Amino acid sequence: MSQPAFPEDPILPKIKSLIANQEQKLICTVHNIYPLDKFQIEWLRGDKTLREEDPDEPILDHVKNYSSMFNYTPSVDDLGKNISCKATLKLNLNNRERTTTAEYGPGTITVSSNNTSVKLGERLEITCHADGNPKPTIFWWKLGETEPELQSQNHKLIINNASWSQAGWYRCNVSNDVGSQQMRVKVTVVGPPNIPKILLSHREEPKEGESISIFCSSDGGPAELKLYRQSQSIATGDPKESAVLLNISSIQITDAGIYICEAKNDFGIERSTINITVQAQHDIWRKPDLPVAILPAVGSVSLLTAVVLLIRHCRKKAKSNSSNITLD
Repeated sequence: MSQPAFPEDPILPKIKSLIANQEQKLICTVHNIYPLDKFQIEWLRGDKTLREEDPDEPILDHVKNYSSMFNYTPSVDDLGKNISCKATLKLNLNNRERTTTAEYGPGTITVSSNNTSVKLGERLEITCHADGNPKPTIFWWKLGETEPELQSQNHKLIINNASWSQAGWYRCNVSNDVGSQQMRVKVTVVGPPNIPKILLSHREEPKEGESISIFCSSDGGPAELKLYRQSQSIATGDPKESAVLLNISSIQITDAGIYICEAKNDFGIERSTINITVQAQHDIWRKPDLPVAILPAVGSVSLLTAVVLLIRHCRKKAKSNSSNITLD
């Protein structure tokens, strides 16, 4: 008859992940057991016993291998606690025990708050939790149009003095030697809109009949954009867009005036203005208030002749007056 034998630790294959409310098949194997009728396997999650199993096999006089298969559905309350397989050989004098803790990749990821909205200039903190063994490492990344930007090398994402540029999608990356998982979180920044910009397509004063564009934009948070002229709305933007464009195909003198770009949301209103003047295509010619020197050249010949005749007449009259003088 063999001596009691229980020389090896239980063997637990690595588990890809344990996700709350999803069933997972677990296997624990122990080699070289004797006597098998004194053997017991216990499944644990933290300090909580999930299942106890005694082999239902005939008594044997030699060593035996034994495997326990367990269909386990994790609960939310179990997240973060190790899962282990404990093998016990119950002898009269003392019990022999060996325990192996399972290694498993990150499964369920949770964040500390469902409210990921922050007011402009205020502080937001979000904590990312993940279940896994070994303990997973956690990185926070900000997603954008280019490569993601690393924001934090621990489980906390902290935004101080929130600005419009910090709004957007963030990703919590969780990984260990077994596997990895990720979760995306959208951060919203709220507050009154920035002062909008209003621009004219022409650098110089547009001429009557030309085609022009008026561009109204806001680079702040979500806002409704409107373009006004003389208190009358002439263009309204899509709330999802950050700009309004007004095209005037043939501008007229009557289109001149002050145009207002307005950005409005639940937190306030901001406005910008531009004064557009229109240059007439053909200016009316106006006579200057100057002497005869600007008369048409066609009259200059007759004027010169009159002056010469006037001089000659004056000279003749002077001679006549001198010939009539008598001496006493």
